[in-house]
Amino acid sequence: MHIEGLDETDNKILDIIKDNARLTYKEIGELVGISRVSVKTRMDAMQEKGIIRGFQTVIDSTSVPNGTRFFLDIECVPEYYEEMVAYLADSRLIRQIYSVTGDCRIHAVGFAPNTKSLEFFANTVYRSQRGVRRMGCHTVLSTLMDTDGGVEYVRYQEHEYLEKGAGNKA
Repeated sequence: MHIEGLDETDNKILDIIKDNARLTYKEIGELVGISRVSVKTRMDAMQEKGIIRGFQTVIDSTSVPNGTRFFLDIECVPEYYEEMVAYLADSRLIRQIYSVTGDCRIHAVGFAPNTKSLEFFANTVYRSQRGVRRMGCHTVLSTLMDTDGGVEYVRYQEHEYLEKGAGNKA
């Protein structure tokens, strides 16, 4: 990882903490070649600038042995596109929603506890939601590559519906 505008030392710190944010300032300093006080000062400055937005534990519920990761590809009638996005955003099964190229198309990534739940959800979306022109549902057999490696990065542009709070799950 390299962020323009940061010096080499700050970029090294970010590379280290993206893999293990639980290291102490002393451990990070030893890896970078600076004192623990310097590490803390630099990390505090990056937090103030919003480069580091916090430290969190990311739990991947899809890594448990039971359950099915799936993709939904939906083409909507334009009048019902926003309604479909809101419906998907409110579902506990859906993890990510993307607007993709094509006529009012949505690509959603989700995780179901079992295939019966997935089948029920997919049928509900297809048969009960208004404005679905076409829909495909695909299950993931295995993950061959995951470049993010569990680290959550701020994407280029946040979706407007998430900013309005429609993505909040109760």
